[in-house]
Amino acid sequence: MTTGKADVTVRGLIDDDWADVRRIYAEGIATRNATFETSVPPRRTLERKWLSAHRWVAEVDGLVAAWAAVTRVSDRACYAGVGETSVYVATEFQGRGIGTALLHKQVSAADEGGLWTLQTSIFPENGASLALHHAAGFRTVGVRERIARLDGRWRDTVLLERRSAAFS
Repeated sequence: MTTGKADVTVRGLIDDDWADVRRIYAEGIATRNATFETSVPPRRTLERKWLSAHRWVAEVDGLVAAWAAVTRVSDRACYAGVGETSVYVATEFQGRGIGTALLHKQVSAADEGGLWTLQTSIFPENGASLALHHAAGFRTVGVRERIARLDGRWRDTVLLERRSAAFS
C-alpha cells in the first residue's frame, strides 16, 4: 500500500525487517516515554506476542522507518476482537506523517480482520503519540495513575481505545 506521501510505503513485516524493527524499538525504549520495557524483547518473544496478520512496517525510500503491531489483550474467547496496539517511528523519521500512514493501515486491517476494539496505553508526556492516536479515531478512556514503575519512578499512562464502526 502506498500512502498519500510518495516516499512512504506501508507493508507487512517480513523476516528481513526484524533488525530494523528491534533497532527502532530500542530507540523508543531509550526515550523513557514510549514503553515500560527497559530492553528490546527477543525476536521470538515478539513473534509469539504479536498477531501475525497485524504486523506492519513503513518504508521511506526503501528504508524501514517505523513499525506497528497488535497484541491480543487476553486469551479468553470473549476478548478475541480486542487488541493492544504499538506504533514506533525511528527518530530521524518523526514528524513526517509516517506514524499517521502506519496507524491508518493498522486501523483498517483491524477492522477488516475482525478486531472490534484497539486499545493502547501512552505516557502523558508523549504528546505526539497521543495526538496521532486521537487523529486516528482513538478516544481517551482515562488516566491510569501510578500504574507501574519505570527506573524506580511511578508513571501514569493514558488509556485510549478505538471501536470499529463495523461492530457497533
